[in-house]
Amino acid sequence: MTRTRSLHPLPILALVFALIGLVGEALAGGHGRAPRPEDLLVDPAKRTDISGTVLITGANRGIGLELARNYAARGWAVIATARKPDKADELNAIAKANRKVSVERLDVLEQGQVDALAEKYKGQPIDVLLNNAAILGAKEPQTLGNYDMDLFLRVMNTNVAGPLRMTQAFLENVAASDQKKIVAITSVQGSITLIRSDTIQFYNSSKSALNMNMRAVSAAVKDRGITVALISPGAVDTDMMRTALAGTNFPMRLLTPADSAEAVINVIDQYGMELSGTFMSHRGSKIPW
Repeated sequence: MTRTRSLHPLPILALVFALIGLVGEALAGGHGRAPRPEDLLVDPAKRTDISGTVLITGANRGIGLELARNYAARGWAVIATARKPDKADELNAIAKANRKVSVERLDVLEQGQVDALAEKYKGQPIDVLLNNAAILGAKEPQTLGNYDMDLFLRVMNTNVAGPLRMTQAFLENVAASDQKKIVAITSVQGSITLIRSDTIQFYNSSKSALNMNMRAVSAAVKDRGITVALISPGAVDTDMMRTALAGTNFPMRLLTPADSAEAVINVIDQYGMELSGTFMSHRGSKIPW
């Protein structure tokens, strides 16, 4: 009679949970994966006393709003833009309480508005040009069989062409500053290596294209001493992230916009020329392309 050995349930459960974790990280685009200490390029918890002038696009809500609030609290001069500044109540409240914060109307899709803002601030050094404005777009029109190419062009125009318009228009402002930094708020969703899902395809491809273009910009401005930073803010509890997760039934611990902004700013402060063009997380580690 052949005897079969029963398997202990605990190792099996451990294996199951491990596999669930790996699948979860893949679906999340690697947002939940904590970097090893040796992988850290900067200390995301390190807060500096440095200050200067920052221009932030899309500062009326979410991460952009908290970036503006955080920079203002640090004593920076903040130029915060919004498509509809008259409806940006929280941003206007920050500006009302702090004379170093200016709220400007700007739609990064409109070259005329970009040029007009650049003309207004001509000769003003800008230490950090922070390209944050972006859109996700509806999910269904981004799936095979339902492609809405008008949406594709709008996502690419906003998320890729927008930062390029701003970079070109404000390049001399950045070059005239002490810190000389151009920042693109990108996403782990732009990593071809990590993506395992076909959802939000237009958004994902826009972030990949943004990374490629800003990497090229980093090479073009290196001889001028300008640093180009590509930073993913993590999985943040915003309207955009909730839309991206809708219908996935995937539990994910989300950062608050304030916590994300704190980490991103600390990474920006430490992001030197030797890292220019590096695709980096808010945790201070390198993200695979």
